[in-house]
Amino acid sequence: MTDRNLREFETRLHRIEQIHQAGGAFEASGTLGRAYFDSVRAKQRRSFPLRASAMILCGALLLKAGVLAQIGTEAYEDKVATLAEGGSVQMAAAWVLKTDPITRDIAGAIRRMIF
Repeated sequence: MTDRNLREFETRLHRIEQIHQAGGAFEASGTLGRAYFDSVRAKQRRSFPLRASAMILCGALLLKAGVLAQIGTEAYEDKVATLAEGGSVQMAAAWVLKTDPITRDIAGAIRRMIF
């Protein structure tokens, strides 16, 4: 003789195992389970990667200031002027590499730290 309660229990266990194997979770009714919080949570996506762009800009500024501190103002401006006499790509590079007050300040700080 088989026990009816044991048969129902084994059937429930089998059903739960199938749900788990299929990737589902077993949540009690009336509770706020994972599905609720996953659907309510807002997906944060930016259309433009601001942090990466800022890091690249800071890196380029530090590189420019480092070169300016290493070779000096006159030599740096001569090299940028020579670069500006080239084609359109070289002219764009010269515009990016021209000295500005922020670059001069950072180069002065680098000179004081290194030399």
